Amino acid sequence: MTNDIRALIRFVCDGDIRRAQAQTQIILKNNKTQKDAAFAASMLKSLEDSQNRFIQLPANLQGILSAEDSSFFPESRYLLRGTEEKLVKHVLQIREAANRLKEMHIAFTPSLMLYGDSGTGKTMLAKYIAHRAGVPYLYVRFSGLISSYLGKTQENLARIFDYAKKEPCVLCIDEIDTIAMRRGQHSDVGEMSRVVISLMQEMERLPNDLIVIGTTNRFDELDEALVRRFTLNQEIRPFTRADACLLVKKFFSFAELPMEETNAQTWLDRNFPVAAGSGASGRYNQSAIIKAATLDLVNAFVKDEQEKNGGDSQC
Repeated sequence: MTNDIRALIRFVCDGDIRRAQAQTQIILKNNKTQKDAAFAASMLKSLEDSQNRFIQLPANLQGILSAEDSSFFPESRYLLRGTEEKLVKHVLQIREAANRLKEMHIAFTPSLMLYGDSGTGKTMLAKYIAHRAGVPYLYVRFSGLISSYLGKTQENLARIFDYAKKEPCVLCIDEIDTIAMRRGQHSDVGEMSRVVISLMQEMERLPNDLIVIGTTNRFDELDEALVRRFTLNQEIRPFTRADACLLVKKFFSFAELPMEETNAQTWLDRNFPVAAGSGASGRYNQSAIIKAATLDLVNAFVKDEQEKNGGDSQC
């Protein structure tokens, strides 16, 4: 019996389903036998699509924060470009440095601001960093965070940060510009200026074993003092033609509908003629590609069902 199998049995006997699933994923990825390859691939896909990834939160955080087990990140259909891989490694190195500083009782919290056009994959990259760090992924829900009641938004922020401090995690403040626009503008509201100050104060009180990631498509309008609180700032650019083609092939291969290079190029031309017309490099939106590819899968699966049922047409 291998050490991996012993660990799996231990987690099952302890009733720790999350760690058992994570250990199963390790075993399946380490499979080297050809006869089990198809089974391992199928089970890995099931684990990646598992809906058991969400973590139950206290009642006073539901609606303003979501917590997710990052162990089951869909790597087999995710495209990590070279610049992003370097960024992830750098963030993890900073995290290790922060842990060493913690032993010296020196406060330092790793933080990263991701900026760029909408749909370029900033939020997914934040989730991937949590996956690589092996920690839960916390995501701030601004629809519930911002309140019209005086001081309530700061209270909501304080509850979020108090929860995040309890254990190592990645805290993603998506669309941070919603609450962190530059103070002193003509349209500035006094309450939101106080929220920016509250956010900066909360960040200064964070432990070393937490990673804060902000995302925005309005980087040039953020409060400068807040931006200085972040260790790193990184622009996430739209996909090039080559990037988009790789993502299309990876996505359809995951769905067991492998696509040749020529077919992937044709698919891009058909679905994104404007981007294709912008030159060899192109400017492709990651989210739009995934949405279009998913819709193609839905149509293909519906067609399969219709054929199974004798060619019944849609209503």
